Amino acid sequence: MTRLRLGVSFLATAVALGGCSALAPTPRASPTATRTPVRLGPTSTTAPTTPTAPPLPPAPTPLPLPEVSASDWILGPDDAPATLLIYADFQSPGSRNALKTAFQVAEGHPDSFRLVFRHLPMIPSFDKDSLAGQAVEAAGAQDGFWPMTRALVDRYEEWTVLPPEDFQVWVVDLASGLGLDAAALQADLDNGRYAAFMLASYQDAQASGLPGPPVMFFNSLLFRVPPTLANLEAAVRLEIVAAMAYSAAPELDLRQGSDYFATLILDEGEVVIQLLPEAAPAAVNSFVFLARQDWFDGTEIFRVVPEGWVEAGDPSGTGLGDAGYHLPDEIDPGQTFDQPGMVALASVGPNTGGSRFLITLAPVPVWNGTRTIFGRVIQGLEILQGLERRDPVEDMLKPGAAVIREVVVEVVS
Repeated sequence: MTRLRLGVSFLATAVALGGCSALAPTPRASPTATRTPVRLGPTSTTAPTTPTAPPLPPAPTPLPLPEVSASDWILGPDDAPATLLIYADFQSPGSRNALKTAFQVAEGHPDSFRLVFRHLPMIPSFDKDSLAGQAVEAAGAQDGFWPMTRALVDRYEEWTVLPPEDFQVWVVDLASGLGLDAAALQADLDNGRYAAFMLASYQDAQASGLPGPPVMFFNSLLFRVPPTLANLEAAVRLEIVAAMAYSAAPELDLRQGSDYFATLILDEGEVVIQLLPEAAPAAVNSFVFLARQDWFDGTEIFRVVPEGWVEAGDPSGTGLGDAGYHLPDEIDPGQTFDQPGMVALASVGPNTGGSRFLITLAPVPVWNGTRTIFGRVIQGLEILQGLERRDPVEDMLKPGAAVIREVVVEVVS
């Protein structure tokens, strides 16, 4: 069974998105200190030949985004499954918050997340936007773009209250503290080495029709949800799971006449499940295959409804991730949810079962005939019944979730 990189994302699953041309990854290279601004330019419309009144300026139409290249500031590996392209300034609160969130996600996923930065300064609105952009460019000439950017984000409250002349003194002192050549950075600010570049970046943004910062694209799609840590973290986690996903369900590979048992090993204890291949062969086969591929190892029980059920099987912990394939429903009239401990595929509609599974903590007869039951708990149900309530939307970033360390499958002939 081969793994397939799928174009699944949190944005495509949870919200409506705006499309954009693909961001093609390119080999890593050290960004140059002086760069020609990328001009996005308007698409003109033809004015009437005999206007009765002076025509209004044409509304700019954004052109396809320039591909990510060595002229961009890039943090993270080129082969990361998740790329966030952010057009931002430094002084607006929205940009500061978005960059702070992006840095937090980058720290948590250094091998799976790539951050790409492009300037979108609001020069008339903020008195130090151009200076801050010039400072990070000057730092970039010394291979210090990201440390300087991170410091401006982290110490935002310190410098945004300063007048421009005091900010310049402050940022030069900051450069010294970051191990940069403070005198060289001071000279770059004094002679305006990057002033024209920042002005051109502002003018290009106005001409292109980009709204005020931040403007973000996640894997080529406009990131329309608020750039909170939970939203961006979920998006990255789901792309990581998509990169692990399979192209199709595994071929049926069960031993006829054998009994199958699966043990969920948690820190809290062990939960033993008797699988039911005669009632749901495809579901049991899929569960056994995924367990043997370590799909469930280290994953959270991401949903706990006390006196209801628990749900697991999503490595992202968001409740939206899956193994990349769906199984046909296998409804056996002899198996019902009239007792606790029933193990079934999670479902959002007919034939949508995959890797996510649930275990009932009490009778849930309303589910009868709607979900594939493929096992029953024969030991350790009280462990699950003792877990605290958990919701993947509200509690995804909170510690304390029960974790399935390993799933051990035993076949008894």
